[in-house]
Amino acid sequence: MAFGIVNGMNMEVNIDRAGRVVLPQGIRRMFNIVAGDRLGLEVVSNGILLHSPARQSPLTEEDGLLVHEGTATGDLSQAVELARDDRDANVLGLRR
Repeated sequence: MAFGIVNGMNMEVNIDRAGRVVLPQGIRRMFNIVAGDRLGLEVVSNGILLHSPARQSPLTEEDGLLVHEGTATGDLSQAVELARDDRDANVLGLRR
């Protein structure tokens, strides 16, 4: 298994016998790289450049409303009810 040494922006990683490189955990977190992601690889004049995957926000705006297009990580019914109650109270003037 390869290990990386992070020292500012200078890093070293080992290549195993199969030619694999393990990115240091801090770098994976910094660029939101998770298992299964595909990285772009570009050969440049002085080395190899890896590109992290483009991430699209799970929130998009549709007709002035934020819409979540990701996967729910739990039961959202209570959160929806609270948001609706809060909205209704504001619209009806019940909040002071």
